[in-house]
Amino acid sequence: MKNKAKKSTVAVISVIAALAVGVAVLAVLNGRDAAGKKELHRDAVFLIVAGETEYRVTMEEFLSLEQREFEANYKKSGRDPETRRYTGAPLAEILQMKEIDTAGFSGAVFGAADGYTSAISMEDALDAQRCFIAADEGEDGPFRMILPKDQFSQRWCKQLTDVTLK
Repeated sequence: MKNKAKKSTVAVISVIAALAVGVAVLAVLNGRDAAGKKELHRDAVFLIVAGETEYRVTMEEFLSLEQREFEANYKKSGRDPETRRYTGAPLAEILQMKEIDTAGFSGAVFGAADGYTSAISMEDALDAQRCFIAADEGEDGPFRMILPKDQFSQRWCKQLTDVTLK
């Protein structure tokens, strides 16, 4: 019995040690990624990743596009939704400005400085009435992805740092 108990204890300790090493490795990798995202956020830049190519979109470039006003339902947990006005540019126009060919991509994943991600279909991403990037001067800035036709704002991405075409 003692031998069996020893083997079980060794097995449990081995599993815990392996998990601890895995968590440490993932923490280091995530820390590097988070630092890069915070830098983009601080510099008022977001990336568009299309295949192997990265495109930087600066605030100056973004503001050179025609900005449109639009309304969207904003919903925070525990509160009723409220209609808010935003100013921004459709993602489709940003992709055109950067001359990004979207053929072959089926969706877009939006990443935030805090690690949050939101994914939508390429059809929705390219709809000039459906997917906007807005300059956000508040604490959630400098960029935010907004889907004005969504009933609630749960798929929006504040603190936007990157858009990856998939």
